[in-house]
Amino acid sequence: MSRRKRRRRHRPHDLAGAIAAAAHRSTGARSAIVRLIGCDGHEIVETTISTIGQIEAARERWPVVWIDVEGVDDLTTIRFVGEAFAIPPLALEDAVTPDERPKVEAFGQELLIAVRMPRMDGETPVTDPLGIFLGERHVLTFHDRPAHGAASDQILESVRRRIREGRTLLGRHGADHLCALLIDAVIDGFFPVLEQFGDRLEVLEDEAIYRPEPALLARIHDVRHDLMTLRRALWPTRDVLHALGREATAFVTEEARVQFRDSYDHTMELLDIMESYREIGSDLRDIYLASLSNRMNDVMKLLTVIATVFMPLTFITGWYGMNFDRDSPWNLPLLGYRFGALVAAGMMVASTAGMIALFWRRGWLRSWR
Repeated sequence: MSRRKRRRRHRPHDLAGAIAAAAHRSTGARSAIVRLIGCDGHEIVETTISTIGQIEAARERWPVVWIDVEGVDDLTTIRFVGEAFAIPPLALEDAVTPDERPKVEAFGQELLIAVRMPRMDGETPVTDPLGIFLGERHVLTFHDRPAHGAASDQILESVRRRIREGRTLLGRHGADHLCALLIDAVIDGFFPVLEQFGDRLEVLEDEAIYRPEPALLARIHDVRHDLMTLRRALWPTRDVLHALGREATAFVTEEARVQFRDSYDHTMELLDIMESYREIGSDLRDIYLASLSNRMNDVMKLLTVIATVFMPLTFITGWYGMNFDRDSPWNLPLLGYRFGALVAAGMMVASTAGMIALFWRRGWLRSWR
């Protein structure tokens, strides 16, 4: 995997700039989809809306209304929804800014909660922004249009399915309960993403021990970089949940604060897992370097043994390479012997076998893999 280029952070200064930036990134921009779910504790209605009149009628009819805007590149629809709830343009800008940091902030009669939804793009984690406006009887969500089957789409769909199946009584608990469900689903979406990192780290650990290739170090670096991406999304989310769960906040009841504190605990658990994985990544880097060092030691040991074995052979051949007169009384032995060459070869074989036996007895050859 190649090293990723860092994208320069850009924050538009107005709503039009934010939408233009989103439209520039998107190919074939389409109209936003505005979904409405209304419930009163007994009955649930789910529909798609296109006029302010439908929104006003739903707000009068249902105690709790959830309006989900899918597609932040449609300026007209975003303004249309913002005008229906009298949301300030600056708040809308924060809700649709692609790189908005998780935060909680009050804008008039609305409480803006910005979080980021995780998903995997291949082996690369991506966090998509989700802007949530919490009012007294309504919840608005703004997010980009996800790919079909993407994790970010499944996060919101899990909340819709829970409402359809009647597993939560929104009409009795209020809009803050729905907001807590949405954030809890977002936090829970980080767990399967981190599970993939656990599997990747196990594979990298085996490769670091048994197959320490040069490309492995770059893959370990990519894992640590990806974990930092998730950490940058979760760390400020922890502060958001602490504020919602511990501090008195508009439109948030004590019952909802309990749910936010539970999500806060899940966030701390995720951060602990993430820190453990980052430490494992650091350990893998050390294991990789140690494995390379061991392999280098094995190579040097092999070369040393080969050189040492050939030392007596070189001595014998060099000694008998001195071609003195064979009639000299100081002549080299075996020069005149008929089987001298065979005797010299036997000496070489014997010295080689003796040295290998000595190396084996000392245990220098048994540690080779």
